[in-house]
Amino acid sequence: MTVKPAKARTVKKTTEKAKVKVNVKVKKVAAKATVLKDKQTRIEILQSLAEQTKLTRVQVESVFDALNKVIEGHMKKRGSGELTIPKTGIKLRRIKKKATKARRMVSPLTSKEVTIAAKPARFAVKLSALKTLKEMIEQ
Repeated sequence: MTVKPAKARTVKKTTEKAKVKVNVKVKKVAAKATVLKDKQTRIEILQSLAEQTKLTRVQVESVFDALNKVIEGHMKKRGSGELTIPKTGIKLRRIKKKATKARRMVSPLTSKEVTIAAKPARFAVKLSALKTLKEMIEQ
């Protein structure tokens, strides 16, 4: 995989004491994602993230544990109920589903009457794809 260096841009910094302008060149390196044809296991995902970030697999796993705790805090009863995972294009929302009554219906397969049980009111999680994830899929 070859990575093309992006164009360098100039950033002007000023210090408060001397008020001297310094030109610093900052290079952005855009790494392209590789296409993965096979489904990865949990260990394979952790290992590939560890290689890309130069962390150990245990450290990457601890990042996911911390992310899990953040998600849990937002989804709990007194939490905000909404969380956007940065740089992934994924938004999680807690939604409330209403209670349903027991009802009868005719099964289209057997043409017999079937009773559907009542369900209590409950919370569910809805996942939404944001613009960045949709753009990733289109490329």
